[in-house]
Amino acid sequence: MKKNLLLLKVVSAILFSIGHIQINGQCANPANVYSFNYNGKTYQVVKEKKNWIDAAACAVEKGGFLAEINDQNEQNAVFSGVQNAGIINSNTMAPDGGGASYVWLGGNDMAVEGTWIWDGNNDTTGAEFWQGDYTGSPVGGLYNNWGGEPDNFNSFQHALGLALTDWPFGVAGQWNDVSQDNTLYYVIEYNTLLGTQDLSDSFKKLTIYPNPVTDFLTIDSQDNIKEILIMDASGKRIKSIRSSDLSDQIDCRGWTAGIYYLRINYQNKNSLLYKIVKK
Repeated sequence: MKKNLLLLKVVSAILFSIGHIQINGQCANPANVYSFNYNGKTYQVVKEKKNWIDAAACAVEKGGFLAEINDQNEQNAVFSGVQNAGIINSNTMAPDGGGASYVWLGGNDMAVEGTWIWDGNNDTTGAEFWQGDYTGSPVGGLYNNWGGEPDNFNSFQHALGLALTDWPFGVAGQWNDVSQDNTLYYVIEYNTLLGTQDLSDSFKKLTIYPNPVTDFLTIDSQDNIKEILIMDASGKRIKSIRSSDLSDQIDCRGWTAGIYYLRINYQNKNSLLYKIVKK
């Protein structure tokens, strides 16, 4: 009996340890996550400190990417969501960013100094939205919200932070380039609304490639698609494809370079929003 009790204790300890490892293995504690929705997508403010690379990795692990802001309305929605997340500003400060508080967004110029791209999943590809330092200019008319930045202070600032407080060259809500080694809170963006298993399953059954795309975009879905709506970065519909006209490829050769959204409506009434970058 004593041997059985000892064995039971050992097994219990092992199971507890395994469970403990699994729980701690999650890249973000749900208790530290604040969610909000905007324009058919879910965003999450993660109130745990990570450097930019680790924050991007967590975003990917959770099925999203660090937030990529494409217009003033999205900027307003994200900043409002961050303000409502109950953040203690002193917990997410960047000393090299004028001592202000920030959350990570999905932009960086890690590959080439001054070439700022949206790369929220850290795969080194994405739409370039800014070229140069604070005297530079937007690329392809894409949105930006810099303060008097970027300046690559001390030659090590290569990641994009959304300011929560003012700093000498900008105000809360504007963007600043800060060192990617800072440990900050971060904002994850998802290509769909979270909250139902059906949506999650549909997303897992959908493959869209290549992204970025040059000529033809391939769509592989295990669920029946009713229609696909194609919108530009401003939300303007540029094309709709009904099920009767669907094929497994979309011709993108006539599109101008930039960001587009595909709203995929399924026969089962689910809907997914997917971001595409056209080179």
